[in-house]
Amino acid sequence: MSGITHIADNIEKTPLVRLSGVEGLAAGPYSAEFVGKLEYMNPGGSIKDRVAKYIDQQLGKQSVPKDALLIVAGPGNLAVSLSMIQSRPLLCLIPERTSDDRIRLLKAAGITDIVRTLDGALPGSPEHPVEIGRRIAQHHKNAVYIDEEQDRWDLGQCYGELAREIIEQCDGKVDALVLGVDTGNAATHLSRALKEAVPGIQIVGVEPTNSAIGEASVANPLARRWLCEDIGRVYAPRALAPGSIDMWIQVSDAVAYSMARRLIKAGIHAGTSAGASVAAARMYATSAALDTGSRVVVIIGDTARNYSETLLSDEWMLAHDLLDTRMLSDLQRKQHGQYRGASVEDLQLPAAVSVSGDDSVGAAVALMAENQFSQVPVTGPQRRLIGYLTLSAAQNLLDSGVADPKAPVRNFMLRFAGKDKATGSARQRYWLITPETPLGELARFFETHSVAFVTDASRKFCLGIATKQDLIGFLGRRNTLPF
Repeated sequence: MSGITHIADNIEKTPLVRLSGVEGLAAGPYSAEFVGKLEYMNPGGSIKDRVAKYIDQQLGKQSVPKDALLIVAGPGNLAVSLSMIQSRPLLCLIPERTSDDRIRLLKAAGITDIVRTLDGALPGSPEHPVEIGRRIAQHHKNAVYIDEEQDRWDLGQCYGELAREIIEQCDGKVDALVLGVDTGNAATHLSRALKEAVPGIQIVGVEPTNSAIGEASVANPLARRWLCEDIGRVYAPRALAPGSIDMWIQVSDAVAYSMARRLIKAGIHAGTSAGASVAAARMYATSAALDTGSRVVVIIGDTARNYSETLLSDEWMLAHDLLDTRMLSDLQRKQHGQYRGASVEDLQLPAAVSVSGDDSVGAAVALMAENQFSQVPVTGPQRRLIGYLTLSAAQNLLDSGVADPKAPVRNFMLRFAGKDKATGSARQRYWLITPETPLGELARFFETHSVAFVTDASRKFCLGIATKQDLIGFLGRRNTLPF
């Protein structure tokens, strides 16, 4: 049973990989080697797993009761990590900027006490997480406020281990480290440990455009807005030691998100802060006088799974103007150009063959088998489309004895919209597809569905059945296949 471990035992020792396969890094006016420390491959999906593991150990040494409430402040990664490795109740203070995906993950882990905080709150203000946490703690016995910027958590040992991993994996050759900065802890302790072990190493701090960590600015903090999560502040965090950062690079949201997409395409499923850090590494290598063969290590700190509705959504990226020129061109070609204004009518589908909801399951199966159909539309009164039956499901129902061959199809078909009154089960949502529907819209339909039933605008008659294979065949005939 030696292969069985606790989830916390799988934290640390993350891979270090070459980034040469990432578009935009393979060639350029530099001779540096880019490598990424894949911290998103920690079990909790971020570098904060290391911090959570260390804090959990300290809670044990400080004899914090098992029922003590932990009030956790931050963008959410630390809360996710703590919920994974310890059982104390959590109350999370999370900025408004944080994606809903991370909130859902916390809720799925049983964390329902989540307080959203103001993105631009300054230390000392009533809206700052420290002040909110302090007020909440007054109402809970044994409550412990957890914020990486607090002196209570000396994370030198935590990040010192990360520094040792980097040095060992690089055989001691590290010319520069590039990392996103938020609380300042990682930058402070990694800089200290690496500079002691590798004289001459450069530490490059990354923050979003409009962040104020690396600049002496008194601009209105509420006017400082950015979309990139997990990095950046409207003030310099006190945990950031002076001199820790040798060079600051600000990265725009568009550059951060586009580079994150490039990382995903290269097989590195990282999030937006990682995109910003890799983009900054490229900027640094372009501007700095690096010797041939210099090695630049980039902290890849977060996972793409936290961004299903933002980074991973073409529509969201397009709406927020975050796609670079090449990506925008590819998306427009995919959505419109390759179909050249064609509609479903241009697929030249054969006329649909349907069955009535009153027909028997046996007869419907025989019809599909005879015509080599994988599914058949089901109509109700006035031949209106009400659902469909698939051959595989119907055959399984017959073979298992669940369905009698003489039973009506309506008892076993998949219905559209709402709920089935007889069974109470949810029905398939109906998406209207007509002969006039653009093929670009049909292509989006096939991202989540396997078959489309083409009807008239009133959905009275089923005119044809389309699958993704019909769409591929059409593109093949037009010689506009994307592969």
